[in-house]
Amino acid sequence: MNTKSVRTINLKNLHKADTQYQFISGNTLSQYGEISVGDGFYFLLVTNGTASISADENGTAISANSLAVLTPSMNAVFTGMTSDFVMSCLYIKPEYFDTIPAGQIIYNQISQFSTGGQQPIIFLVDTEQTCYLSQAMGLFSERLDNMYMYREGAVRHLLSFLMLQISNTIHLVNSNPSGYIKRSTEIYRNFKRLAVHNYRKQHNIKFYADNLNITATYLSRIVKHTTGRTVYFHISELLCADARKMLEFSDKDIKEIADILGFADQSVFCKFFTRKTGIPPLKFRMKRDTDK
Repeated sequence: MNTKSVRTINLKNLHKADTQYQFISGNTLSQYGEISVGDGFYFLLVTNGTASISADENGTAISANSLAVLTPSMNAVFTGMTSDFVMSCLYIKPEYFDTIPAGQIIYNQISQFSTGGQQPIIFLVDTEQTCYLSQAMGLFSERLDNMYMYREGAVRHLLSFLMLQISNTIHLVNSNPSGYIKRSTEIYRNFKRLAVHNYRKQHNIKFYADNLNITATYLSRIVKHTTGRTVYFHISELLCADARKMLEFSDKDIKEIADILGFADQSVFCKFFTRKTGIPPLKFRMKRDTDK
């Protein structure tokens, strides 16, 4: 493919401030020499051709029957695309993703595969699943824009349906793992599973270490080596995301949220939230109301 005759597309720039989701047909992508994605939830399904995907200087080959998932903390660039490269892209705004009923299910699932860095998570799926996911993603067509009465409801149902299909696909891939899994990787994945189920009430590393039958020092070393982040960082990310969701999409008061998330009192929660986001929870909620 002669990349000198094609353009670069930055999908991050296509999303307007009020865009909740966006689907981009794979047929529009083969003309570009480079595709950049990031700053949101992306579900990228390659149905034909090959390319190189990278979050740093090291690229990884990606080809047909590949599903790449990016969370808001991840960025990636597609380069070296063959002329027959076809990829369907679904972007979902982070704030909107949190309101999708099936969103938490798939987030908990993909968090088990994340290493805490910016590398996208790539799954190899079979041809049948690729075809099925492609058809489901294809439902997000321009015809949705012509719906006036029930468009919002249709979009939410379609997104939940697709999230559950992707979750099922990842489960099928993971139920037949190939290759040897290092013990450190297994411990990290088990820690992530424990964290997504217990982070509200258990903020202490000792709880997770005891449940994994290892020492707190050993768990800390494994998580730090695997992700470059501390155990508490992973727990605090879950807490902060949950807090943001409740502040934005519920009427719970600050004290109630602090209790739900297992903080000793409202003051401790406010200090935590301010440290993580740079803004106190009350101002965060007021900003939400102003934006609305």
